[in-house]
Amino acid sequence: MPVSLTAEDSFFAAVDAARPLAGNVLMDSGFSRLLFSNEGRRYLATRGRWKNDPSEAAGKPRTGPPEVRALDKPVADHVIAGHAEYGGPGSFIVDMQGIDAFLFARAKYFRDEAARQAALTLGLVQPDTSYLRVGAAGAPPTADHPGGEVLEHSLLHGPALAGSSRTSSGHLPLGHEFSAAAPLHTDTSSGLLDLRSVYSHTAFLPKAADPARSGPPPGHLLRLDGVPGGLNALDAVTAYAQAHGIRCYAVRMFVSVADETDPPAIVGRVLRRLPRRRLRTVQEATDIASEQTFRLRPGQELHCFGTHYPRRSVDWEMLRGGKPYEPRGHIHMALRGVDADAQQHAVSHLRDLYVTPGTKCDVILTPVTEVVRVEPIVRRGNRLVSRCSGRTVIDEFDRISWRRLP
Repeated sequence: MPVSLTAEDSFFAAVDAARPLAGNVLMDSGFSRLLFSNEGRRYLATRGRWKNDPSEAAGKPRTGPPEVRALDKPVADHVIAGHAEYGGPGSFIVDMQGIDAFLFARAKYFRDEAARQAALTLGLVQPDTSYLRVGAAGAPPTADHPGGEVLEHSLLHGPALAGSSRTSSGHLPLGHEFSAAAPLHTDTSSGLLDLRSVYSHTAFLPKAADPARSGPPPGHLLRLDGVPGGLNALDAVTAYAQAHGIRCYAVRMFVSVADETDPPAIVGRVLRRLPRRRLRTVQEATDIASEQTFRLRPGQELHCFGTHYPRRSVDWEMLRGGKPYEPRGHIHMALRGVDADAQQHAVSHLRDLYVTPGTKCDVILTPVTEVVRVEPIVRRGNRLVSRCSGRTVIDEFDRISWRRLP
């Protein structure tokens, strides 16, 4: 098991099956676009494919940072070995809402079920397969839960993507600059809370058909060698992916202290609150977050899960002076083992990680070819427009051949 997802774990929660879509459900003739509703909100889901490994096709030599070593067999650590059983062909990413809901402070709330419904209806889920779901999301504060930055971590099963979860959220207690962790459930909830906020960017990684197989794991198992002052892990992993022609992937990082005199440095960010109006400057985004640097302690493990592909957001790039959205991947993290102290983020968005010689850092990088983008939309005349940005998503709705699903 990647992590003990059992009822004995205080973070454990059951994940309910995604309901079949009903009502006005339309799919285009190419089976790549889906129009559906969830809880009265209308969405457009678009299935796209990404080609990895163009460098091999071009005959270019594969190089990468010397501090990143590819391992040819799973490591002895039971957590990493368990994770290495998931990935390979059939992996996919569901990118719910991009970054526009955060930027425009519109359509900020949605049900996680909608992301799973899109994947199921577009035919990406195999009925007899288990999926490890990992990545980044947000949860809104409610009367009985603090919400916060979410590290998605679930084991789900086809055909309805029900299962179990250790998903957690990191929130800032009043007057604090470092986050506290909370399981994404309450004493009164029947299972994992389904309400999410702003975005959900997660990978679904199928279990290998033969768990007793020998040889290399699906994907790339990497060991990062620290350097004095700290190797920038996100830069190093990105450079490795680029050198191997991997444009779209899921990443899982496992970090611990090998020498307590030289631990890794972590930079994490947690929102103080959701944006209330459109962000006009980078400073406005900075002002509603707490970005902190801290060290990992002996007995702790840092688990970081996220996704990467060349995400495009015209309005975000305009805000950032042309800089793309999350060019090194959108990754969230959680401390496990010894509890976080008052000067550590327990769960947060991972902004940077510096690997020292006193750090053990293993990475599983899983190439992915299928991405489903789900965007909240409304129809205006013959156009479909984003409920976040107001930009046109489909210009001539009637020119597309749609079929109604039963």
